[in-house]
Amino acid sequence: MPADFGEALSERELEIVSLVAQGLTNREIAARVFLSPNTVKVHLRNIFTKTGVASRTELTMLAVKEGWVAVVTVTQEEGGVPQLKPPPPEALSPEPEETVSLTETPATLPSPAPAPWPRERWIGLAVGLALMLLVLWLPQPRSTLMGGAPSAALVDLPVSSDGVASTSAETGWREVAPLPVRRARLGLAAFAGRLYAVGGLTAEGPSARLDIYNIQNDRWSEGASRPVALANIGAATLEGRILVPGGCDAQGQPAASVHAYDPVADVWETRSPLPTPLCGYALTVLDDRAYLFGGWDGQRNRAIALQYDPLTDAWETLPAPREARAFGAAAALGRELYYVGGYDGSEHTTCEVFLVDEERWERCPALLQPRGGLSLASVGGYLYAVGGGWGSYLGFNERYVPQQKNWVVAETPLVGEWRNLGLTVWETSLFAVGGWSGDFLNRTYVFDALPFRVFIPAP
Repeated sequence: MPADFGEALSERELEIVSLVAQGLTNREIAARVFLSPNTVKVHLRNIFTKTGVASRTELTMLAVKEGWVAVVTVTQEEGGVPQLKPPPPEALSPEPEETVSLTETPATLPSPAPAPWPRERWIGLAVGLALMLLVLWLPQPRSTLMGGAPSAALVDLPVSSDGVASTSAETGWREVAPLPVRRARLGLAAFAGRLYAVGGLTAEGPSARLDIYNIQNDRWSEGASRPVALANIGAATLEGRILVPGGCDAQGQPAASVHAYDPVADVWETRSPLPTPLCGYALTVLDDRAYLFGGWDGQRNRAIALQYDPLTDAWETLPAPREARAFGAAAALGRELYYVGGYDGSEHTTCEVFLVDEERWERCPALLQPRGGLSLASVGGYLYAVGGGWGSYLGFNERYVPQQKNWVVAETPLVGEWRNLGLTVWETSLFAVGGWSGDFLNRTYVFDALPFRVFIPAP
C-alpha cells in the first residue's frame, strides 16, 4: 500500500533510518538487516515519502532532531569523532565521559632539526609551480551553467549500476514497448493516437532521430529525422504539427532554430527562429499558441517568457517570470500556465503561474520536493509533476489539486533518480518516455489518470 506524507514510521523503517544516519550504503544496510537491496530501496522510498525529505543528509538531520538517533560524543582515546547511534531504550542521560588529565600528559622531547631537502625535491617543486602557472595562463571555459555549475550539466555520463533508479512495485504505472534508442533530454508530444519522441541526448551525443509510437498497436516506428541534432529540447502539438524549438549541440551551445514536423507528410518545416538561442526551457500549449519559459542561453539562466503564434509564424515576448532557471516544466490548467521546478546547480521547489488573460505572474504552492529536469502534464483537472532526482533522492511524483491549492504525493514507477524524460498526455493517460537514471533509459510507461470513463449514448 503506498505511503502517505506525514504517516508514522514503522519499527523497521526507524531501524533503516538509524543505519542511514551512520553512513551505510543500501547494500550494507541490506546485509545488516537481512533484506535484499531492492527491499531496502522500497523502504527508503516510503521513508522519504512519509517524512517529505529529499536526501539522505536531510533524513539524518531530521532523525537527530526528532531523537530517532542520538549523537554520541566519544573520548580522546576513541579518536574524538562524533558518531550517530540509535538512542538507548533506558536512561536518557549517558554516563560521564572519561577525559585525559593534563597532569598525566608525558613530557615532549625536543624535535630534531629538519634535514635539508634533496635536489630531487627542489626539482619537483619547481615543476609543480610551472604547471600551476600554466593552468592559470590557459584560457578558462567559455561559460558556466546555472549559478556556477559546469556546463557539463547539459550532458550525462553513465555511472555504476548502483546509481540506476530501481523500479517501484505496486504502482498504477505500467510498462509498454520500449523506446528503440535509449535517450534523455528529448521532446515528446502526442497527436492522433501516436507519440512523437524527438531528438535528445544518447550515448553517442545529441540526436536528430524521430521515433513514433502507435498507442493502439503498442509499436514504435521511425520517422524523418529533425534537420539538426540537438538535445535539451521540448516538443508540443500545435495546429496539426509537432513544434520543436531550439536545443543544445554537442558543445553545449544553444540554437535558435525552430522546426515543425508534419505527421501526415513525414516532413519537417522551418519556422521563425527564437528571439534568442535557448535550450533546457519549459514548453506548453494553450489556445493554439505555444508558450516557452526559462532556459539556458549559453551564458546564464534566463527569466524569459515567449509566445508563438503559428498563424503569423512569430514569437512575442511576454512578462518574465520572477526567477531565472532552466530545466523547469510547464503545463496549462484552465486559463493558467504553471511553471514549476528547475535546476541551477541545485533543484528547486519553485512554482509560478502565468495568468494568460491578465498577462501577469503569481506565486503558487511550492512542490513537496525539489525537482530539476522534471516534466509536467495536465489531465483530469490535475497537474502531474513527474521525475527529478538530479541532486536528491526521488521517492514519489506529485499531483497538484487546484481545489485545495496544494501538491500531494503521487505514485512513481522509478525511485532514486529519473530526470530529463519526455512526458505527454493522450486522452486520459500520461505517457512517460526515456530519461536518465544513472544511464540512458528506453522505458515507456503509461499511467491511467482516469481509469474509468463514462460514455453517454447519443439520443
